[in-house]
Amino acid sequence: MHFLITGGCGYIGTKLTQNLLLKKNKVTIVDNCWFGNFHKKDKNLKIIKEDIRNFDKINIKGVYAIIHLANIANDPSVELNPTLSWEVNVLASKLIADHAIKNKVKKIIFFSSGSVYGIKKEKKVIEDLKLNPISVYNKTKMIAERVFLSYKNKIDIKCLRPATVCGLSERLRLDVTVNKLTFDGFYKKKIFVDGGSQVRPNVNLIDIIRVVDHLLNSRVKLEKNIYNMGF
Repeated sequence: MHFLITGGCGYIGTKLTQNLLLKKNKVTIVDNCWFGNFHKKDKNLKIIKEDIRNFDKINIKGVYAIIHLANIANDPSVELNPTLSWEVNVLASKLIADHAIKNKVKKIIFFSSGSVYGIKKEKKVIEDLKLNPISVYNKTKMIAERVFLSYKNKIDIKCLRPATVCGLSERLRLDVTVNKLTFDGFYKKKIFVDGGSQVRPNVNLIDIIRVVDHLLNSRVKLEKNIYNMGF
C-alpha cells in the first residue's frame, strides 16, 4: 500500500518509515527536514521537503493512509514561537483533513499527546477523562484532535495519545526522559535525577510501531477514535 507520513524524517517517523518499507509498502514523506534526513535511498521511498502548512499543494493521489507526526514538539520549542506552533500544529490539521478527503484517502492517524490530560488524580488515566492541558503545546494537541474528529463521518480518523516516547532511532532525541538517563549513564557514568519522586509514563518506539501496524492492517473495525499508548 501507499502511505504518507508527515514528519517522516523525525524521531518516530524515521523508524516507522523503515518498518513500512520492510513490508514492501510505498512511503511518501513530507518533512521540512529541520533536523536532517537519516533515510537511505529506497525505490519505494519519496521524500518531499516541504512545510506542512503547504500540504494542500502536494499530490497525494493513490495514498491509502496519512500518518500525521509533523509538529512543533514539546513545551520549550512551542514557547519560542507560539504563533508558529498554532499554525503548524492546528491550522495545518484542517489542510491535511480537507486534502485527504478530496483525494479519497481512507485513513488518518494523528499523533496527539498524553499531555492533553494535564495532571490527574485518578490512578488510571483513560480516554474518557476530561482534558486539562497545561501548556500551549498541550493545548495545540487538544485542539488539533478536535479539528480531526470533526471529520470522523467523512474519513476514518484515529487520534493516538502516546506517553513519553523512548527507544533507539537514527534521528535520536535526548530531550526525552529514558533516552536522556540512558545516555548519561552510558557516556557520563552517572545518572542525574532532579528530585526523584517524579512519575512519568513512557512508551517504546517498537510498541508505537506495533500500534500503527494494528490500526493500518486490522480487519476488525475499531469503533473508537482516540487511544492512549503507553506501558
